[in-house]
Amino acid sequence: MNLHAKAYFIIQSALLAAALSGCSGGTKQAGTPAASPPASETAKPESPPQPAAISAAPPATYVMNGAVLSVIRAKVAAGQSAEYKAALDQLKREADAALKAGPFTVTAKTSVPPSGDKHDYMSMAPYWWPDPSKADGRPYIQKDGQTNPERDSDKYDAVRFGKMAGTVETLALAYYLTGQEPYAVQAGKLLRAWFLDAATKMNPNMNFGQSVPGRADGRKEGVLDSRHFLTTSDAAALLEGSTGWSKQDAEGYRGWLSQYVKWLKENPLALQEKKTANNHSTWYDAILTGLMLHSGDREGAAAYLKESVPKRIASQIDKDGGQPEEMKRTRSFHYPVFNLEAFSMLALYGQKTGFDLWKYETADGKSIKKAFDYLVPYFNGKPWPHAQIKAENEADFAAYLREAAIIYGDRSMAEAADKTLGSAKASSRVNLIAPQPPKAAP
Repeated sequence: MNLHAKAYFIIQSALLAAALSGCSGGTKQAGTPAASPPASETAKPESPPQPAAISAAPPATYVMNGAVLSVIRAKVAAGQSAEYKAALDQLKREADAALKAGPFTVTAKTSVPPSGDKHDYMSMAPYWWPDPSKADGRPYIQKDGQTNPERDSDKYDAVRFGKMAGTVETLALAYYLTGQEPYAVQAGKLLRAWFLDAATKMNPNMNFGQSVPGRADGRKEGVLDSRHFLTTSDAAALLEGSTGWSKQDAEGYRGWLSQYVKWLKENPLALQEKKTANNHSTWYDAILTGLMLHSGDREGAAAYLKESVPKRIASQIDKDGGQPEEMKRTRSFHYPVFNLEAFSMLALYGQKTGFDLWKYETADGKSIKKAFDYLVPYFNGKPWPHAQIKAENEADFAAYLREAAIIYGDRSMAEAADKTLGSAKASSRVNLIAPQPPKAAP
């Protein structure tokens, strides 16, 4: 990028930040904070008025950019959302289909956990396979990067868990942006079935997550499965004030999260996961801190971020931005991206708690920014020089690339986001939950 174009991008990014400034208190959102839309923009809700068209305050989300969401919702209410039409139309199609989905429950699995309680979540580690030299295949053997389809069977909860989280997110986002209560009603039903209803709710633990037949009934890596709670928690925040998610529901959900946070802090498996040297420990931090925030422990989350994340950056990111523990894997591009996703979440949390992890740098020059700088050229077409056993779709990372493009004033990061979205650039929900950096100078 030439100096003129870079200066233009930085100036336009600053103007965008100013346009999205003014959030306050607990609802200040990750990414560039946004001002509440003028009253003139929110004074034209459809008749009858829907809850989502009444309040202009950003939602208390921590991964989705609530400032962006609130601006788009105001534009939808005012009939000024043409620039988001493709993404909104795609979201509504998915939400309409989701009205018929589920319920998804942890008690629906066909097997019973070692505890004898179907309310305990159970999954199988993805990269473990039957040993062909053994009659019963046990103990299973590891094939890094090669997913055993047995993990996705009805014996386990992983597929249902992921579907539940993704479906709830779709419904909650559609409700928030359109004000259509049926979306909220269905999302609330799915959340209650997984977390609150006595007959089907999940126990707040991952005691039997990522098991390996013949080796372990549950492993520390099972904590990683619980990253879906971050999705359901942002979704629950979008449902606040709807008829489908009552105050009692919200309180019950936060109580469930608090119990799971306690498990994360005390259970031996969870504490082993915290001590790992790769993406698993970064994700432990992201899950723990995010759920502390969602359950109301802002002070504890802030303290944990300051205590833990600088150590993760120092131990996992090299001075040039490489991530050696991830790059030695058979999916050597995917795992650095996956780890940087967790670091990006932590940086978003830091924006809410007064700790600027986006700009943090160790004494010897290691930082989240350098990890972005290392990977972005490969998103933009530079050949990846390390082992990668299969092609990967990293479109989920586009939202973080856009956040970083604004934070760092770097157009190449915005271009990387666009390239990873590919043909879905206009219709992706990333357009609805993350800032859109200004276009490059002519």
